[in-house]
Amino acid sequence: MAGRVVGKVAVVTGSTGGLGEGIARLLAAEGAAVVVSGRRDQDGEAIASSIRGSGGRAVYRRADVSRPDDCLALIGAAEAEFGRLDILVNNAAALAHVPFDELTVENWDATFAANVTGPMLLARAAVPLMREQGGGSIVNIGTTMVYRGGGLDRIAYTASKGALQVMTRTLASSLLKDRIRANWVIVGWMATPQEVELRTRTHGDGEKYLQESGEKRPMGRHETPEDIAAGVLYLVSDEASHVTGTELNVSGGLYI
Repeated sequence: MAGRVVGKVAVVTGSTGGLGEGIARLLAAEGAAVVVSGRRDQDGEAIASSIRGSGGRAVYRRADVSRPDDCLALIGAAEAEFGRLDILVNNAAALAHVPFDELTVENWDATFAANVTGPMLLARAAVPLMREQGGGSIVNIGTTMVYRGGGLDRIAYTASKGALQVMTRTLASSLLKDRIRANWVIVGWMATPQEVELRTRTHGDGEKYLQESGEKRPMGRHETPEDIAAGVLYLVSDEASHVTGTELNVSGGLYI
């Protein structure tokens, strides 16, 4: 079904590559005007230009979601460029592998600033715009680590995503009368270009490593950005007009 979000305006954080790029491209292909955002200016401009070249509507706005002013400016850019805001996808996240006995307060605070405070500020700025037009949709990107643990070297990430999960449910239950929906997408292990890069540094041949490790996953492969983006598209579309406070599990069975 084409055109599932025609006329809607979306902000997708962390969309200068990987999952965020996949979400932004799919929403644009389905009719939404998209604000691409992140910290890699060249990539962001190229993605927005590519979307426009394919007949879609998109602009790039630089945003570091750990900075409050950037969060407010990003929502303001959506209103200034397209006159409204229907969709907020909080995808940007900080994930650092730090040995537990070396974890500093600064590491912890930086992770929570990007993964919890940023999404809160973005939602707080977005809600009045959505309320004004009679509704909207917020999707927060989660992780299986909230349920199965992620190791002590990733405790700040796991704890912050747990906080984001609770925040999602609070938004959902509190914004019902405003017809603003809030949902959470559980992500497993994605084979993104960034993941290939990381595994190449740690294992020599990232593509081979992900191919072999993917074959051992419950469904025989790692998820792709397109897998997750399809779930996000459903949640922000009118087909999900009565879906809020849910956890959509797109982890390929990594967590059940």
